[in-house]
Amino acid sequence: MTLFSLKRPSYRKELSLLWALICFFMGSGTVWSGAPETDSVPALSASIEKNTAMIGDLLWVTLRYAVPGNAKLPEKLGIGGLETLTVLEQKIEPHQIKIRFMVDQLESFDLGPFTLTYIDHQNNEQHLTADPVAITDNSNLGKKMENAALKPNQDIISTQSGWLSYLLWTFGAILLFGAVAGFLWWQKKRRIHDMQVTVEDPPHVRADKDIDKLIASGLIERGDVKAFYFIFSETIRRYMESIRCFPAAEMTTEEIARAIQTDPSDQRILPLLRQADLVKFSDVIPAPDRKDQDVLMARTYIQQTRPMTNDQQENSSLQEVRS
Repeated sequence: MTLFSLKRPSYRKELSLLWALICFFMGSGTVWSGAPETDSVPALSASIEKNTAMIGDLLWVTLRYAVPGNAKLPEKLGIGGLETLTVLEQKIEPHQIKIRFMVDQLESFDLGPFTLTYIDHQNNEQHLTADPVAITDNSNLGKKMENAALKPNQDIISTQSGWLSYLLWTFGAILLFGAVAGFLWWQKKRRIHDMQVTVEDPPHVRADKDIDKLIASGLIERGDVKAFYFIFSETIRRYMESIRCFPAAEMTTEEIARAIQTDPSDQRILPLLRQADLVKFSDVIPAPDRKDQDVLMARTYIQQTRPMTNDQQENSSLQEVRS
């Protein structure tokens, strides 16, 4: 008689069930690592972190790709569609490529299309294509430049302090004043100099000086009597021309005589002019003391006929009134 019946637990059924589950999962071929299948269909897609941006923003565009397991990417990536972008950075990750770029266009635009080159198992280049992605400009320019809501230009704010501006203006005014004052002073000095230069001696003073120069020339002492009387006659004629206002220097002695026949003071010089003509146009040689007499006669004529000054004219008028 058996008091106890000890039965050992049977695990055959549980072990059979566990073995069946293991075989099921191994036969299904499921890969839990997330790696692409060897028979993946080649594909390329593009996405962007946000579809609105302003000029100067930095964005990431992601290219996700799938290639057969026995294919590979070339050492130098062949990515098309980046030609118009300002690319700043690239990151290559498993099954995706991330590209950072800067938005540098003032209008909304399409990014792409993109292409990616890979090498198949026969070492041939193959190309994948992704549709473009749109980026909308979020600035005040809008979709069209002609409709942009631009603000008017603002005046430039001066960074110079006020006192520096005043100092420059004051310095410029001083320079301008000095230039004007210097110009006026120079003009006045030049006029004074011109007046001094243009002031001429009165006719009788010039005639006396010319006679003094003629005597000092020593023509008589050297025996050149003709030259002496030629210059002597011309001096008297120029003096007569300046006080009588007729061309005595171009007239003959007889023409002068007819022009002054009504003036006794001028007629007293006619003998001297005729004596000079005899010496100039003939071989007549006057006596040695005749030169002194002729010079005295000429000086006397000049003193008697010289123009009176204003004071002399007033005194003469008073004497006439008194008489």
